[in-house]
Amino acid sequence: MGIFMQNNLGSRIKYEREKKGLTQTTLGKLAKVSQGAISQLENGTSKDTRYLSKIAKALGVTMEYLTDGTEMIKEAMPSFDDFVIIGGDKAGQAPNQDEYVMIPQYDVAGSCGGGAMIGDVAVKGGLVFRKDWIQGIAKKDTSLATIYAQGESMSPTINDGQVLLVDVTDIVPKSSKIYLICIDSQLYIKRLINMFDKWVMRSDNPDKTTFPDIELSPERMSQIDIQGRVVWQAGIL
Repeated sequence: MGIFMQNNLGSRIKYEREKKGLTQTTLGKLAKVSQGAISQLENGTSKDTRYLSKIAKALGVTMEYLTDGTEMIKEAMPSFDDFVIIGGDKAGQAPNQDEYVMIPQYDVAGSCGGGAMIGDVAVKGGLVFRKDWIQGIAKKDTSLATIYAQGESMSPTINDGQVLLVDVTDIVPKSSKIYLICIDSQLYIKRLINMFDKWVMRSDNPDKTTFPDIELSPERMSQIDIQGRVVWQAGIL
């Protein structure tokens, strides 16, 4: 199940419900569906969309708003006027939306260590990038999310506290690439290595006593939940 709003219908329903001060039971009564149906959609145990039109009407939003999520993400991000360009002949100006794009920043940390527990994931801001640069690393900007790294197991490649760009649509594992991985409700940032008869979750930190490889059988590999591929990290001064 995707944890990001781009691919998480349940998060969008819960966000709108709580924004309007409704309980699951109250929303169920307004939409004329059971509280259980609301709960299952929100926690991702059901993907039944039969009730979406009723739920959307009860929440005062469109079905497209719930199924796509783009407008909801934009609402949670700051204005372009809150940013200024640093350096160059446009230094001090607000970014032009024809040249720049804002990527949502999520309040979730990917652990470069023993795993970070997943709580409620929501957009808490945004970061601005040049469109032409983004087009060089992703098919579309709406497939990207920014998160923070936590821990030192991926050092020196990724350090504690660094901002990371994750392509949430790139979820098919490729050997030697770095992924945001969910296992047993914990998030890891690890390099995946294909060993033909198994996969290995590997830390880049050379201290293998503290950060050993984690072997995954083909069966176990099919059960892990890849949330996206890490495509960029911010530099350290």
